[in-house]
Amino acid sequence: MEVGGLPLRTWTWDGGGATTVLLLHGFLDVGRTWSFVVEALPDDFDGHVVALDWRGHGESGWVGPGGYYHFADYARDLEVVTRAVRRDRLALVGHSMGAQAVGMWLGARPRGADAALLVEGLGPVPLPEAAYPGRMATWLDQTAPFDAERWLRPMRDLEHAASRLQRLNARLTPERAARLAGWATTEGPGGGLVWCYDPLHRTTSPVPVPSAVAAHFWAGVRCPLGWIGGAESRWTGPALDAWLDGLPLGLRRHLPGAGHMVQNDQPQALAAALVEFLAAV
Repeated sequence: MEVGGLPLRTWTWDGGGATTVLLLHGFLDVGRTWSFVVEALPDDFDGHVVALDWRGHGESGWVGPGGYYHFADYARDLEVVTRAVRRDRLALVGHSMGAQAVGMWLGARPRGADAALLVEGLGPVPLPEAAYPGRMATWLDQTAPFDAERWLRPMRDLEHAASRLQRLNARLTPERAARLAGWATTEGPGGGLVWCYDPLHRTTSPVPVPSAVAAHFWAGVRCPLGWIGGAESRWTGPALDAWLDGLPLGLRRHLPGAGHMVQNDQPQALAAALVEFLAAV
C-alpha cells in the first residue's frame, strides 16, 4: 500500500479470523522482528496478524531528498494501514517507538482500535523547554547538508551482522540473531551489508513531542490498554512506573529474562500474554 506515494511493506500471517492484530516495531527495527512471537502463538489462534515496516525501515520506502520522519507521519501511516487491513476488530501491538505512535494515533482517533498492547512502551521523554533550541541546532548540523555515509557502518556478511546484534543484546540466541540479520540488512552502496533503515533516522529529532502534549493524546485513548515490559530492561525505573500508574491498564506485567527487545528475548511468554490480553477484551 502507499501513503502519499510512499510504499509501505506489510507481512501477513492469516489465521482466517475476524480480529486483525497489527504489529508495530520499534526504532531501527523491522516488521519481521515479530516472527518469533507469531511462531509461538497457539495452533488454534485464528487472528489475522499483520506486521508493518514503518516508513524508512525494512522494505518500506524512504522519504527521499528534502524529507524527514516525524511522529505525525507515523500516525498518518497508521490511519491508512488500519483502514486497509482491519477486519471486524482491530488490536494494535506496538513496541517502543511503535507504542508511542499508537498513543498519538489513538489520541486523535479514540475509537480507532478495539484494544492496544504496549510492549516496552516508555511514554514521553521529558525534555526541558530550554533544550529545544539546542536540539534544533544539532539537527541542522546533522542534516544541512545530510551525509548518509557518515552514519553507515558496513558489515562483511550476515555472520558479522548477527554478531553485532548479539553484541547489542546478549540475550539474543544465535538462531534468532541469524534470522534477524537476514531480515534487517541489505547491500550497501560501497559493498558489504548495511542495516535496511534510512540513515536519516540516526539524526536527532528537532522538535520532539512535549510531555504535556503527549499526556493529552494518551488521555484521549478509549480502547482497553495493556502493557508488557522486560524485567531486565534498562528503561525500568520510577519515571516509567509513574507514567504507567497514570494509564488505565488492564494488563501490566514485566517478563523475566527479557530486556527492551521483549519480542526477541521471550517470544513465547509475549505470545502467551498477547493471547491472554486479547481474550480479556
